[in-house]
Amino acid sequence: MGRGQIFRLSNALSLARIALLPFVLWTLWEGWNAVCLLLMLSAAATDWLDGYFARRLGQVSDLGKVLDPLADKVCIGAMCVALSLWRNFPWWATAIVVGRDLLILAGGLLLVRSTRAVPVSNQPGKWAAGVLAATIVCYAMDWQPVGFIMLGFAVLLAVVSGAWYGWVFLNARRSRP
Repeated sequence: MGRGQIFRLSNALSLARIALLPFVLWTLWEGWNAVCLLLMLSAAATDWLDGYFARRLGQVSDLGKVLDPLADKVCIGAMCVALSLWRNFPWWATAIVVGRDLLILAGGLLLVRSTRAVPVSNQPGKWAAGVLAATIVCYAMDWQPVGFIMLGFAVLLAVVSGAWYGWVFLNARRSRP
């Protein structure tokens, strides 16, 4: 991995998403909903923009393939825990989301170790992350019952995408030389 991979705009946006997280958590804790919402929308924008610029500027890299989903998992996991502590987000849902992400991380590391190929996000995983992000916003802003309804979709997509990743990881390991 060359030095130039770290300083690409797309990777900087992924790092910016992680850097915004403490401020999002602080505004959530303080109950500054308008500022919290603005910061969460800014973080979501960095998620969309990093992929856009990586493709548009030809900056797709192995580092970016790891950094973007890692930033998603760190931010979503931290928000689920914070919302469980402060905003009545169900702990069982946090366990499903964080457990799925830990399994995906472990599977990805095993795949990289055995095949030297960096796995990419799949469509069900992207849908799950998007619906989880919307659910997190609903719970952070106390937009109920919409948040609870979104939670059902988010958990369903998290389970489906987790199973999909598991299937992909198992097949990739079986097909290695």
